[in-house]
Amino acid sequence: MTRKQKTLDVLFNDPSITAALARVNVFVINHYSGGRDVISSLIPDADFAAQVSYDPLMWLDYVHPDDRDVTRQAWNDIVEGISDVFEGEYRFLVDGEYRWIANKGTVITRAEDGMPELYIGADRDITAERQLCDLLEGEKERLTQLVIRDDFLNIPNRRYLETKQSQFFIADGRTPMAVLVLDIDNFKQLNTDLTHHGCDKVLQTFVRHISTCLQPMDILARYGGDEFVLILPNATLDDAQAKAQCILDVVSHIDLSSMKDDLFVSVSIGLVHGLPKVTEDFWTYFEEADAQLLLAKKLGKAQIQSKVLG
Repeated sequence: MTRKQKTLDVLFNDPSITAALARVNVFVINHYSGGRDVISSLIPDADFAAQVSYDPLMWLDYVHPDDRDVTRQAWNDIVEGISDVFEGEYRFLVDGEYRWIANKGTVITRAEDGMPELYIGADRDITAERQLCDLLEGEKERLTQLVIRDDFLNIPNRRYLETKQSQFFIADGRTPMAVLVLDIDNFKQLNTDLTHHGCDKVLQTFVRHISTCLQPMDILARYGGDEFVLILPNATLDDAQAKAQCILDVVSHIDLSSMKDDLFVSVSIGLVHGLPKVTEDFWTYFEEADAQLLLAKKLGKAQIQSKVLG
């Protein structure tokens, strides 16, 4: 008796083995010249019976269309003899409902033409696990956003600048980048005149006004207190200077008369532009922009001081 026949006698003819395989979601496919035998498959027996001949790819019709191409490629490797082991996760139609299935199996023997002759695999429903993972990922993202955003002004904060640099600062020597550091002039005096609550409103108004000068790809972050950082990816020097001037102008038009007469708001800006090299990081540009900000303060405030690096 051949090794394959001994295996088949155990798998297909022993009721206790067949029952055990069904309990742990193991399935076996025996493909031979006259037909095929299948036990414990997720595919209904009626659908197998409707086939004229065994199609090793027919089960892919039950895989969700969005998962089908990747799964098909992995299964083609089995059919074509590139691999004997299959492993995948995909949504599979079970009783009219798509369920997430983890599948792992192996070819035991192949026919003379190389087609899988005897295959054994195991399915596991991981729908609940996937749903839990999605919930956890969503919660993780929510908590991450709480950590890297200023919850009062609803913009990124200093921790964002410290942890997400690789996402907004490209240092390849070819991509233009502008970094601006902004500081509200005489904020301590404003705090004295308006109290803490009043200055909170000034900060909100400040952010709302300068946001009118920005585009969706621009990143405005609160560095701390009344100091802000503006990152302009792919901006030319002219574009960066134009936005800085726009900010200077819109801030000068903030009206505080409803809070207290004879109060006004202005901003000082330090701007650095260049093509960051691989040896440079965001903080290199930040420190240079901060130095330009200090110069703007020293020269009388309410102005822009710029520097081109490289």
